[in-house]
Amino acid sequence: MTSQDENVVIITGIPFNLSLARLKLVLYSYDVTPLSMRVEREQNDDDSTSSKSVIACMSSASDVLILLKRGALNCTVAGKERSIKVGLFTEESGVKEKNDNEKTLEESSKADSESDSEQEKNSQEGNHSELLRCVHCLRLTDEYMNGTKLKATFSRFGQIDQVLVSMERKFAVVKFQNDNDAYNALKTGVTIDVGKNTRILSLSLTLDLPLKDYNNIEKTVRSQQSSIFCTRIPTHSFNYDAINKTFIDFGPIIRIELHQSQRQPYALVDFKNPQSARKVMSCSDIFTPFGTVVVDWNNRETNDIRKMILNERRQKVKPSGAVTNRNYRGKNDRPSTSNNQHRTGRRNNRSKPTSRASSTASEPPMQANMQGLRRDNRGRPMSPPPGNSSEDQSHIRKQIYCRNIPEAFYNRNILMTHFARCGQVEKLYLSTSESKFAIVTFCEQSVAETVVKRGLSLPGAEKPLVIRWSNNAYTKQSSPSKSASAYGNDREPFHLQSVHNSDRTIIVSRLGAKMRTEKLQNYFLNKRRSGGGKILSMQQLPDGIFIVFEDPSVQKSVLQREKHEVDRKELKVFSKTEPKQLEDRFIIMGIAENPDMTILEMFLENCDKYQNTPNSYEKIGRSQLLVIYDFRTCGNVERIRIQVDGKTLESQKLLTRPIFQTDCLKVVDLKEETSNNFIELFFSNVQRSGGKDVTFVDRQVAGSQAFVFFADCNVVDRIVARSLLGKLEVDGQKVQVSHCYNYLQIVSQLNNPPPYVPPTQPSSPSQATKEIPNLMTINLGQNFRIITTSKLFEELKTKFKVKFLVLESERSVTLEGDENEVELGADLIVTLSSEIVSVVFGATMNELKRDFVRFCLEHPSRAENFREKCQAAFNANLIIASVEQGHTKEVLLLFHSSGGAGAQQIETVVSGLIYLRRFSCEMKHVKQAGKKWSEVVFGLFQQGILVISKQGTTNLLSLSDPTSAQEKLRKCLKEFTTVKKEIVRTSELERVLFTIKYFNSSTCKLQRCGSDLQIEGTQHDLEFAKPAVLKFVENLKIQTMNVKEAHLQKILQSSVGVDFLKKSQNKHKIVILKCTTDGKKIPVDQKKKVSTKKKAPPTPSQQKAEKPHLVVYEGKLKTNKNVSVKVIEGNIVTFPCDAIVNTSNEDIKLGQSGGISARILKNGGSSIQDEMNKLLRTIGGVLFQGDAVVTGSGNLPCKKLIHTCGPSWKTQPTANSTKYLKSCVVMCLKRAEKSTFTSIAIPLISCDAVSGGDATVCSQLIMDTISEYFAETQASTLNQVNLVPTLKTMEQLTDTVRKFTNQTVFSCYGSIPPKLPRSVRHIPSKFEIGAHKLSVEILVGDITGQKCDVMITSTKNFEGAIINAIAQKVDISFKKELSDSLLRMRNPNVKIATTDAYSLPCKHLLHLNIAAKINEDVVTVKEALLRANFFGAKSIAIPAFGGSRLTGKQCAELTAESIKNFLEVISQPSIGKIYVVLFNTSFVDDYKSAFANFTIAASSASTSSMSVDGGQTSSSTNNKPSPETIEKLIFCGRESAHNHLAIQELVVYKTNLVTSKRIENDLLMNLGETEKLLKLVEVHHDVEIQLNVNKYVGQAVITGLRADVDAAYEVVFSTLHQLDKELTNMKFVQWKYCDICGNDVAFPLKSNYLLETNFQIYQDIGEKNQNGEMFLNSTSLKVEKKSVETIELLLALKDNQLAALQTVDFSNMILKSSGITLPIFRELVGSPRDAISLPRDWDDMNGSDVKQVPLQPLSVEYTQTLSMFNACGLPGGSTIYKISRLQNSTLYKQFHVQRSKVERKLRGSPNIKVIRRLFHGTSEDSVNSILTNGFDRSHAGNGAYGRGVYFATKSSYSHDYAIPAANGHRYMFLVDVVTGEYWQGRRDTTAIPIKAGSNEAYDCVVDIMAAPNIFVVFKDSSAYALYLLEYS
Repeated sequence: MTSQDENVVIITGIPFNLSLARLKLVLYSYDVTPLSMRVEREQNDDDSTSSKSVIACMSSASDVLILLKRGALNCTVAGKERSIKVGLFTEESGVKEKNDNEKTLEESSKADSESDSEQEKNSQEGNHSELLRCVHCLRLTDEYMNGTKLKATFSRFGQIDQVLVSMERKFAVVKFQNDNDAYNALKTGVTIDVGKNTRILSLSLTLDLPLKDYNNIEKTVRSQQSSIFCTRIPTHSFNYDAINKTFIDFGPIIRIELHQSQRQPYALVDFKNPQSARKVMSCSDIFTPFGTVVVDWNNRETNDIRKMILNERRQKVKPSGAVTNRNYRGKNDRPSTSNNQHRTGRRNNRSKPTSRASSTASEPPMQANMQGLRRDNRGRPMSPPPGNSSEDQSHIRKQIYCRNIPEAFYNRNILMTHFARCGQVEKLYLSTSESKFAIVTFCEQSVAETVVKRGLSLPGAEKPLVIRWSNNAYTKQSSPSKSASAYGNDREPFHLQSVHNSDRTIIVSRLGAKMRTEKLQNYFLNKRRSGGGKILSMQQLPDGIFIVFEDPSVQKSVLQREKHEVDRKELKVFSKTEPKQLEDRFIIMGIAENPDMTILEMFLENCDKYQNTPNSYEKIGRSQLLVIYDFRTCGNVERIRIQVDGKTLESQKLLTRPIFQTDCLKVVDLKEETSNNFIELFFSNVQRSGGKDVTFVDRQVAGSQAFVFFADCNVVDRIVARSLLGKLEVDGQKVQVSHCYNYLQIVSQLNNPPPYVPPTQPSSPSQATKEIPNLMTINLGQNFRIITTSKLFEELKTKFKVKFLVLESERSVTLEGDENEVELGADLIVTLSSEIVSVVFGATMNELKRDFVRFCLEHPSRAENFREKCQAAFNANLIIASVEQGHTKEVLLLFHSSGGAGAQQIETVVSGLIYLRRFSCEMKHVKQAGKKWSEVVFGLFQQGILVISKQGTTNLLSLSDPTSAQEKLRKCLKEFTTVKKEIVRTSELERVLFTIKYFNSSTCKLQRCGSDLQIEGTQHDLEFAKPAVLKFVENLKIQTMNVKEAHLQKILQSSVGVDFLKKSQNKHKIVILKCTTDGKKIPVDQKKKVSTKKKAPPTPSQQKAEKPHLVVYEGKLKTNKNVSVKVIEGNIVTFPCDAIVNTSNEDIKLGQSGGISARILKNGGSSIQDEMNKLLRTIGGVLFQGDAVVTGSGNLPCKKLIHTCGPSWKTQPTANSTKYLKSCVVMCLKRAEKSTFTSIAIPLISCDAVSGGDATVCSQLIMDTISEYFAETQASTLNQVNLVPTLKTMEQLTDTVRKFTNQTVFSCYGSIPPKLPRSVRHIPSKFEIGAHKLSVEILVGDITGQKCDVMITSTKNFEGAIINAIAQKVDISFKKELSDSLLRMRNPNVKIATTDAYSLPCKHLLHLNIAAKINEDVVTVKEALLRANFFGAKSIAIPAFGGSRLTGKQCAELTAESIKNFLEVISQPSIGKIYVVLFNTSFVDDYKSAFANFTIAASSASTSSMSVDGGQTSSSTNNKPSPETIEKLIFCGRESAHNHLAIQELVVYKTNLVTSKRIENDLLMNLGETEKLLKLVEVHHDVEIQLNVNKYVGQAVITGLRADVDAAYEVVFSTLHQLDKELTNMKFVQWKYCDICGNDVAFPLKSNYLLETNFQIYQDIGEKNQNGEMFLNSTSLKVEKKSVETIELLLALKDNQLAALQTVDFSNMILKSSGITLPIFRELVGSPRDAISLPRDWDDMNGSDVKQVPLQPLSVEYTQTLSMFNACGLPGGSTIYKISRLQNSTLYKQFHVQRSKVERKLRGSPNIKVIRRLFHGTSEDSVNSILTNGFDRSHAGNGAYGRGVYFATKSSYSHDYAIPAANGHRYMFLVDVVTGEYWQGRRDTTAIPIKAGSNEAYDCVVDIMAAPNIFVVFKDSSAYALYLLEYS
């Protein structure tokens, strides 16, 4: 007897392009028959041609002898004779010597089976083989892949001989000296540390072998393994359908096992072929609709396979079956009878088995070896069958029975979760009967025993579960495992109601073939794009993607979106309704294919106690039947279904399941030419069909049948019910419709049709004896056309003597004839079909042509024509291919894998057959053509021409030239493009404006024509639009609002008010107009008129004169001294150089983003864009980031333009933007150098609002790249690089260039001395301000060379270019004088400094600190002008303030506004000329414009000034035309309610803007001094001030707009504070002078204060100052050098007299006024006791009013002060940072006056304390204000005891109000407070209470009269801060 493995031969030297099908033909020609063939390997022969080897299993030993005898076979390949070699296949030598003593295959299998049984027995008894002393270890980490570490881990079990580690296969083997030690290690288990967790190793016993053999065993194991382990599966997707859909694409699946573990659920997936499992494991990530899952090999299967291999080695039997196992095990390659039937079709009953199909010969050796064990179809061990008593009992001891399960917990997933907490659950059976119980099987018996013993209670349940051991009889009867024959291949359909409610679900249809699930998931997670949110699950349904959201509101948000688009493809989104269970029907599964209906009907009647008969039956699957009852007589059929479930009928076990509503409608008898679009539109029409919301239409059977899916299940019921009343007609054809419950099964049968069964069946014993022909049907599916049209198929017809019946409708081939011939022919066809490759068509084809191919294949007639042309082209190019349409509307390309042509080459051939013509047309014209356009397009469709219009282009595609069709379409469009205009008369402007803005017309254009309305459109559109417009205008509602209040007038004339009206009209969709007193109607959104007069284009000389290019900076590169780098100010487009760089976008379209490209298009002309468009086609249609291209320059002065695409900093990482920016610079320089250019102009690339680049970063990267480039190319042709930034980025770029260059020309923007012009150039621009006798002249040049009285400079923090330039020009001591001046002023916020003029042509030099904040800088410049006027200057020179940081327009506005504010204070200034000296001409136009407008406003403006000494106010006549007064507002809208709402909002807005503030101060009672002040404030700030004064309280209420009130409040408050100082000074000191008559005349209040203040300064520092300069208050006055006796003060000698500049000599006490010398003297007012002297312990004030003196920590004063804080409750452990003594001479004098007043009042009450030393805690922000101005109760809120300033007796109380600063420091004052007599305070107390029956007031209020802790004062002078404590 010949052994099985001797029938295997190896064929070598086979050409690579020889397919297996043709190789079989070669073998058939030698009268031998191969059973199966497999390519073993590829190799290279000596002639260097590619070849391969094939292992073939022959049908008999005689065939092998025939081949071995020949040795070599001849075959023809590509017209050449080739010789291939044949030999007997062996694993080792390749040629096997026959050994008669060798065991046969059957004997080896039997021995292996006995060995397995013996090993199991020994293992159970504990008798271990002496060879099994080695432990195999898996699941090792990289750390433990070390022999030493493993030896230390396992040494606790016994002595170890050796440790082998395989880094290749990731396993290790530990060899013990004793086998018991190995067994103990296996029994105990070993864990290793993995981070913070532990991992249990997978251990098994193995043989003592070398490492090489272990690696070979693991390699064999992996090649045979076909089961994987899958985890990280979400709970809602833990079902068979979801897992099956995930892995079905990798290969056929045999079984899926679901397991609920304690930690997380997992699944075991068994594939039919090991290749499928290896394909899964080769994927790095497995993406599913519910996320990424983790897969690994199934360790159980791994151990089983390894165990079988070890058994063979233990028996010391040569693994003769190894070759067979390697070739055939698990792959089913050997064609046994069953396999042949499964693959090629079902044979008739008379087919007799041949020798090749015998069970003995065909059974794989591994299966024969394992006959003693129960195994699956791949030879893997399975659990023993029921019936073995010992194993069956052990299984039952793991199985428990549960009942009394609450309804809420009667769910498989819920129960699985609760039982998994007790232990690992193997399976769970849930009863569907009325008794409701569950059978749970645990993996371990101990877990089941614990559950039965202790019981189990479910959370929230009233009673525990009833748990007992399961019944064995029930286990056998109701085993959860079900045979495949009972169920067939039908899968249970996916039910929506099992997932979620319908208020959270949607269905997304019309997905493209390339749409990825991950992209769709991210889209619906994005709330901004789709309105979506968190997704619970995503499920692929036949009609789209089914999505379940977590929040029901998300579904509403998604459905409310008008449009959803992903990858420019519009999606259709519907709400998916929840299907309901149908109560009148159910499904029976496991029924026979052709059941006896009479028996079935009686069976169903017997299962119902009422004996109801079903109404109808419907076969919906091979083994499934739908049973339908009459609900009116039968009611709910659930009771019948439960009775049928589990019973047996005709030897078939029946199972049932309920049926739910379906969303699929089956439509039959359709016309072939009816398109899917027509079907979708028909069933979406409620009137025609009763349906709506069609999600998908599938045409499975071409031309006759369709499946229509709906979003709502009720629609299917409605359509079917409607069809019962009368048949539906679709496209003129009556069709039949019905529910489709088994769509997935129908699709499965179409894709994998059942074997052909001959229609002839023996009906009687006599007929059974007749000869039936041998038939075999092969269903080729989509491969039908390519196989039946191939030349190889024609060869088969001539080779085999059988009949070939080709059925195109069934896509099958039937072979009839001799049994062997039929079998061989069918085998060859199947082999050929397996070599057909199927790919998605159109991967490399134009999208339009791909759509045309799909268009052709949709219609049978077009498809036939298309296939004929393709087949002719394929034959001409010797290609075997076919283009077919798949079931999911995909176009598939089928071609032979050995044909030589690839998919790309075939697609090129198909693309060449298609004509594409296109012409431009606007889509609005296509829409206007409307119905006529559709008729023409439909006619072209009938001719096979596809018309696609999008994005302004119409494309025509056809298999013939479509030029004539193109002309038809153009002629159709011309009829609808003629435009006309008509006028609609109306007398009201508001109606016209509203109609233009809000009338929706997509066909006509509305515009204003005077006060009328003009309609523009085609004649067809005008006929419909004009009546609609007239009706729209007549229905508008108009309301008016009168404007009378002055505040409302001001609001409406301000920009803020106009903006509010604009927002209001947009919000309410109305139109608002302002109607003036003269009848004008002004829209609130009216823009200023811009002159449309075209100016003549300037000549190049004019352009250069108007916009010169200034060299701001120039220097030589440090890395290459031959290259000059310049910073240029000007327009880069007109810069003269060889090449200019343009920052473009990817499609290099000029003018899209504005900036440089827009200027290039404007100045250079359209020829540049035309050249760029041509260039774009040569570079692939896109200019990539970092690249650069060169084009012509058009009309520009440069030679060439270099276009580069810079990075977008906003949309990509910074690292990418950095490298792309550097690449841009390098490529521009290379392109310029390649063209031999010498100069180039580069802007600041990617530094704009669109790209988002930072100027500092971009300039650094650009200069860094330029420096590196020229360092590497020293001999470059480029010698000049011009950098042209914007004004905003000029300073940053200049500072950066300095770092990389050596300077030659200095910048006026950096800290380098500028190269100033040698002379001042006059510009013909002089402006006269006649009302003030002032002229302004604009000059260009060096300001330091301009002759004037006062020169003013602009600096930044008193540093910069101009300071350095002056220092170099005059004297180096200039900077020292400036720093000393700033130091003496002791004010860090000083804005103005004065220095000597030195050799400059001026008398005084003022330096301004400009902050580049216009509001602040206007005040600074105004004060500088006041100082210049104070000096009596006749002329001043000023620069462009902030010129390096502000634009020219901003600088001009700042200067003009400052001069205007100055003239408002000084109506007749001494200044007669103001020279505005600019550095260059770039700002000249801006200054001209500013002063031209200023001249008009100032020449007739009303000017007013406040006397410095309280003098009269002079004013001129106001001739300026006031703004037009608004009489009323007009509101126009479609609804009156909209107008009313807008009016209400305006009233509320006005109310919110108008506010009031109250000032309470006793000084207001002095009406003589304050009334003048308040009147001036009213006029200047446009507010109303109401003065409420009595003998007790002085109050002023300021009312007006919020901004005006705030400004007026600050002015009044500061002036009152100054007045308080002046009044206090007059109480003690009075300055007088002796007039020419000898009378003593007292100076007025302000002059008296000014003299006293400067006299104190003179006494303090006058004699010590040797610089000849004295600083007085906020004014710096200049005197002759080294003379400090005389100063100039602005004094008034009498009341009501204007102040004038007077010369005062304090040393001689004289005053010089108008050439007259008058003696002056100082008198102290009051008694000597009232004279105030400052405390002796104070430090020298050095001419300052305020001083803060830090105390030394070890001084007595420091210790005493700190002890006062601590004694009064300062928190213990506080850290003391500083204690300061506070010295404020003014506040001290005020406090002294108040204290003296109270002391005189309380002389008769010695027990009352006048002064108390108290505490006051505050925040860091208030400290400076208290130091300078004292405690101000105007800023205090309403406290518990009144509105005043609060002080505490305990520092612990004040600690709570000492708010910590950012650094944690707190601040607390120690204060002397005049408390005197006090009274009980209340919350509503706003002023000092008056004593009852007296006009005398109390001095303060307190919290508790008996023992006060808190004192509240209401006069600011009642408290003086002594010390400040800083602590934490």
